[in-house]
Amino acid sequence: MDSSNVSSSTAEAICNDETIATTNKILHHWPSNLLPITSSSIVSSTTSTLLCIGISATALYTTFQLIKRYGPYIFTEAKSPSYRSNTNKSGDRILSRIHNKWYNLTKFDHPGGPIALSLIHQRDGTALFESHHPFMSRKKLMKILSKYEIPKDQEVEMGCKLMDERDDGYYNWKDIDKDEFVSDLKTLVVDYFSNIAKKRGVTLNQAAKATPARWVLILSLMTSFFGTLPFYVAGNWIFLFVTPLLAWVTAVNYWHDGLHFSLSTDWRINAWLPYLFPYYSSPWMWYHEHVIGHHAYPNIGHKDPDLAHAPQLMREHDSIKWRETHVGQAKWHRVLFVWSVALGMGLSLLNDIKANLKSSYNNVVGFSSLSRPRIIAHILGRIGYVCLLHVWPYFVFPLWKAFVWATLPGIMLSVCFMINTQINHLTNDCADASSTNFYKHQVITAQNFGNGSLFCYYFSGGLNYQIEHHLFPNINHCHLPALSEGVKRICKKHDVPYHHAAGYRDAINIHVSHTLEMEKKPQ
Repeated sequence: MDSSNVSSSTAEAICNDETIATTNKILHHWPSNLLPITSSSIVSSTTSTLLCIGISATALYTTFQLIKRYGPYIFTEAKSPSYRSNTNKSGDRILSRIHNKWYNLTKFDHPGGPIALSLIHQRDGTALFESHHPFMSRKKLMKILSKYEIPKDQEVEMGCKLMDERDDGYYNWKDIDKDEFVSDLKTLVVDYFSNIAKKRGVTLNQAAKATPARWVLILSLMTSFFGTLPFYVAGNWIFLFVTPLLAWVTAVNYWHDGLHFSLSTDWRINAWLPYLFPYYSSPWMWYHEHVIGHHAYPNIGHKDPDLAHAPQLMREHDSIKWRETHVGQAKWHRVLFVWSVALGMGLSLLNDIKANLKSSYNNVVGFSSLSRPRIIAHILGRIGYVCLLHVWPYFVFPLWKAFVWATLPGIMLSVCFMINTQINHLTNDCADASSTNFYKHQVITAQNFGNGSLFCYYFSGGLNYQIEHHLFPNINHCHLPALSEGVKRICKKHDVPYHHAAGYRDAINIHVSHTLEMEKKPQ
């Protein structure tokens, strides 16, 4: 045998032994959650992921069945017309004022479900009524309503009283059906969805909801998010960032649409699916803050609750009284602080508590007192939210790591939320714009950004098409890019300003410029 081969083999063996020893030494000191992936760890992780998904699916199915059977007893806004009609309680009536006439909608089996009707109870529901029926003619709508009209001499007896006497409606609706701008917009959506409805063999209303492709995306995002939870709960540092970002992208691409009744023609799907991701707000509170308040009256002082979330810290509208504390509000650390706590502390908790105590959301949207079962369910839901996001890490990790897990994900969700909401309305061009024409007002008080950008579209959940969304809130956002060119063309034809920023950077700069202006003391 060749001696050189022997010495070579011996050296190779020694080298291999040393390599193995060195590798073991490195692995011994390497953080456990950053160890190289092995086949056994992959199998273990896959099993954990599948188990987590299975448990989540089972819990979701069980919850759905329980809500389906017992939901109306607790979630009073979901009571069916037959349930309401079979009780003698005056509190079960649905009374609303639309175009200066009162209607008793208690027995109306609304195609959009009972929750849509409950949102206009004891309110001027004209704005929501107008914006949520883009496909029906005025003549047909008023014919349906006429069946439920309350005679003038019976209004007091029936209890026709606004929850908030300041709910005067604001807009001028006279001859709105003859307005050329409005007619062009309605023709645009009817023509667009007529083609889709014909191809798919569905109704116009069904065509306007989430497409099969959109549902595939939503379910894929949900699966991806739930699939990361075992790694996140195990304390993997990578998923400390991945999981919250996936939570944001998943929720923003369906949650917002669901609460605008634009996910499905089945109201139950729109109503219950958002409870899977209760991070932004309680869905019931979101209806008040966003649908009833902001969407009906965007940027109108003392009507839009979004203008007064933190008036002591930030002033973004002339309706907010100037304070010394507003000086320096545009500094990056000030903005970052507000944006970091706005969702988790403000929208999800403090605003919620104040609304229930004061029967008013941000002092501008009337709020009905909840029944005892409803308030108990509501409180338990908020406690569950706090535990899921902020409490559980302290039972699993060392104190320092628990603090990181309990704060950073919430901060990330809050910053994502604020970036994608503040840049849409709070600009120098939009903040104080106003029109008594409801549809023109929706356009001039909103700003699009990054139209045509897939990143802006998916990361904002379609909020970058804010103008189209405000014009047609119950149309799923997957249709808004196709409608935007037509809306832009109609706005140009009627000399209605159509605001658009190039992308996130441009939109943020425009918003910060407005924040700088608003920190100055009015002369």
